[in-house]
Amino acid sequence: MAVLRVCAVLAVVLGLMGCSLLDAREQLARIGGACVISGTVGSNEGADSLERTGPYVVAVFREPGAGAVVPEPADHVVSARGGSWFFALEPGRYSVLAFRDEDGDRAHPAGAPVQHVAGGDSLDCGPGGRLTGIDIRVNGNDRLAHAIRLPDTRGPADGAAPDAVPLSLGRVTAYGEIAHLDDPRFATEVARGSQWRPLDFVLAGYAGVYFLEPYDPARTPVLFVHGMNGSPRDFAGLLEALDHERYQPWFYYYASGLPLQSAAAHLAQVVEELEVRHGVESLPVVAHSMGGLVARGFLNERAQRGAAATVPAMITLSTPWAGHERAQRGVDRSPVVVPVWRDMAPGSAYLEGLFADAGAAATELHLLFGYQRGEGGARATADGVLTLASMLHPPAQREAASVFGVAATHAGILSHPLVLERVDGLLSGVPGD
Repeated sequence: MAVLRVCAVLAVVLGLMGCSLLDAREQLARIGGACVISGTVGSNEGADSLERTGPYVVAVFREPGAGAVVPEPADHVVSARGGSWFFALEPGRYSVLAFRDEDGDRAHPAGAPVQHVAGGDSLDCGPGGRLTGIDIRVNGNDRLAHAIRLPDTRGPADGAAPDAVPLSLGRVTAYGEIAHLDDPRFATEVARGSQWRPLDFVLAGYAGVYFLEPYDPARTPVLFVHGMNGSPRDFAGLLEALDHERYQPWFYYYASGLPLQSAAAHLAQVVEELEVRHGVESLPVVAHSMGGLVARGFLNERAQRGAAATVPAMITLSTPWAGHERAQRGVDRSPVVVPVWRDMAPGSAYLEGLFADAGAAATELHLLFGYQRGEGGARATADGVLTLASMLHPPAQREAASVFGVAATHAGILSHPLVLERVDGLLSGVPGD
């Protein structure tokens, strides 16, 4: 009877895995059909100089249909001082322009100076299209034919039919939306499902940066980045210990199945707009597990964007800097490979590139790790999930300003008293708070 029960359990587990892999296959196929338009923006001093004279707005418009005159805004990006930008859109024909937004209101009257891409001609971006390397030098030689007023918040215009506005990543991203940790979007089943159904997660409007309360210019934001299959709820213990008179938490919520570089670039673009909108000057980061890999990529991305704020410190908790062998097994054996597995596999291009860039030189890195395996933890691991060799990867240690270990499991490190005390002490030493 015991053998039969074990077989029944295995059958259920394998059946669920099969469904998850089918979900992932379909999701990845749909993601691959998106249109991506990307490039850089800056002054007319040349692509190499990228003179930091913003802020800039790069806007993409869907070409008007029959009988229409004015193109519809599909999405926009706010750049603090120039640098990289990208759009992820439904396939179609689009035009792209950029302007210097000196008033910070995303508005531009007819006749105002702009810079059109391709002379204002439309760009055909079909399914799976990748229009990259577009360098926009805003020199003011072009003039805007029709006044534009881009939305302050994301989402379809009031009263617009669902299919009247082009689908884009920016329109389904949270830009400082206020939510509580008990929000259903942060539920465990939603977070875990994002590994297998990342597109559904994004299209549902879950991804982005969340606030717990309206922005307060008198307090320093602290950006929290969760790990694989995690959510902002993971930081409940740290949040209780946070000095709320000095700090205000921001949470990045992302789909665990997507490539880590995509998450890092998305985070950098969202945070840059929030920095410009609120005049943020300092933004320390606290990240758990795989979130540390996203956060490090975020720092490298910022070096290409001329971001407004400094990131004086990044505190990582049990981050697998050298990856995880289980991710490699998934890449080698699974009939469907979730993109994040490739990035998490030891020796991946993403992991190898994290410390090859000097973009994070101005940020103090503090490594915290756990060494209590806990019940059921694999013997090869130190904290039940990761090995010491991965958490204490030499490139990370060489760059770290401090390394601190505690007797905690992989999840337990988020609420360990010594960790709460350590994080508070490190944040207290952040300049400019």
